[in-house]
Amino acid sequence: MSYTPPSCLPEESPATWLTPIPANLDYSFGLPAGAYCLAMARAVVGRLLTDHGLPDMSEIGTFAASELLANANQFTPGRNANLSMRWRFGVLRLTVFDEHPAHSRRAQQACQARRREALSMLDAVVGACGGIVGLDDAGGPLAGSKMWVAISREAARTYAAL
Repeated sequence: MSYTPPSCLPEESPATWLTPIPANLDYSFGLPAGAYCLAMARAVVGRLLTDHGLPDMSEIGTFAASELLANANQFTPGRNANLSMRWRFGVLRLTVFDEHPAHSRRAQQACQARRREALSMLDAVVGACGGIVGLDDAGGPLAGSKMWVAISREAARTYAAL
């Protein structure tokens, strides 16, 4: 008697796996230190959103990615950053992890306040459109900071109408 395990592959056809659609928008990539990466990141984010059938998310997505990465570059100069893009449950999530060094508790609170202030324009615009902006310690053994936005299609439509 031989055992045949159930397939671990999705039931969709292989052609679906190879076609960029919103459901498979799931990218993460590292960016070398330097402000020159901001223009490249904007171009990549815009292209990926368009190629995955989310061109209406491109304008606010590139704005958000640029602001998050500019913050990482400003507060962690000379250190790499990581950008993650995912489309889940009708929401675009952009997350930037940076290599911000750890501080004492008091210095950490002051630094977080300065970083939040630097993200205030992004927070105001995304918040006015119905999205969310966040900033926190990345946690874990690597330390650093984590910044993110969560933006629905409705938020993108609101942004486009501004």
